[in-house]
Amino acid sequence: MNERERVTMICQATMDDLDEIYHLICLLENKKMNKEHFKKCYQEGLENSDVLFLVEKNEKIEGFISFYIHHYLHHHHDTGEIVELVVLPDQRNKKIGHHLIEAIIQYAKSRNLEQIDLSTSTYRHDAHRFYENHHFEKSHYNYTLDIK
Repeated sequence: MNERERVTMICQATMDDLDEIYHLICLLENKKMNKEHFKKCYQEGLENSDVLFLVEKNEKIEGFISFYIHHYLHHHHDTGEIVELVVLPDQRNKKIGHHLIEAIIQYAKSRNLEQIDLSTSTYRHDAHRFYENHHFEKSHYNYTLDIK
């Protein structure tokens, strides 16, 4: 099957997708995550109307994006945040990330959000280029304090 014949669809994630998405998140973080904590957070996200989990599927899940709506006092409207975006390594450069970002942008517009934010680690240079190519601008500093 060549690239033009690929049949994929973007849809909302379900509990049935948990194991495949867990695998993707472990790839994103380059470590095995606590699966019980992951399952709890994933289930809470599915039940929260301010959270959207989307997947791009072919025969399996090839990409995942999580999006959270925030209600901040210092904005005129609600904002959205992309928290995770990951594509299977062997499926990268096939526009899967682009499709997921575009779906989130359309969703954010339908919810009348003011803007979409995201944070990415300083060492993820490919991700920086990807987001800049999708018109995201580096406008904030993000600080982290490990308290454990």
